[in-house]
Amino acid sequence: MSLEHLEYVDRALELVDAARERGLELRILGSLAYRLHCPANIALFEQMKRDLTDIDFAGRSAERKQVRSFLEERGFVIDQDLLVTTEGKRYFFTDPASGTGVDVFFDELFFCHPIPLRDRLELDYPTITLADLLLEKMQIVELNPKDIKDTIVLLSEHALASGEREAIDAGYIAKLLADDWGFYYTVTRNLEAVRSRLTEYAMLTSDQAGVIRQRLGDLQQAIEVEPKTRKWKVRARIGSRVKWYQEVAEKSATY
Repeated sequence: MSLEHLEYVDRALELVDAARERGLELRILGSLAYRLHCPANIALFEQMKRDLTDIDFAGRSAERKQVRSFLEERGFVIDQDLLVTTEGKRYFFTDPASGTGVDVFFDELFFCHPIPLRDRLELDYPTITLADLLLEKMQIVELNPKDIKDTIVLLSEHALASGEREAIDAGYIAKLLADDWGFYYTVTRNLEAVRSRLTEYAMLTSDQAGVIRQRLGDLQQAIEVEPKTRKWKVRARIGSRVKWYQEVAEKSATY
């Protein structure tokens, strides 16, 4: 069975390149970015039947008006209801001709936990960084199969290291989580969930599973040893007795 919407990859790259020519900084996130960063494991995506959905971008709020004009000139129609309810923090467009959806998140990606992106867009191109891609999946409190699949492939192909474009910056992730107990709690639980479910994916070789397991352990260790802030320690005392995350449904309702 062929995967759906592979044409979205080329469409997203075309839009990012055209935006840059206009002086606008858009970066691809979501499933398309995972696919672009994992060329050696395309077969894994296909074996896992990981279909592509909408095109997702990150941008800067200072460029919101220009981004809207840029996409509308290319035939995309903005969702007015989402525009009003998000107060401009997120745009969603549809291409009437093809039905393609384009989501644009400004300055941060915030579903269960906020992931700051505004000052990190220049660190990679045409996608957001690998660390931010991993956090994009690990911030979801109720992981679904596609999140696990993307995480498995990413960790299969990319080592942990700082300052390298094609490596996952564990130090950055650890520092971000050291200031936010709720985010830390969600991510560490999810990393363990991914580890526990590796055996469900029979297409992984024992070597691949071993590499992923090692990288999960190394990332968990980096997160644990990072000194925590006072704010983190205060919130940790309360723990999970009080909800530590934003409900995705709630966020959608306010958007």
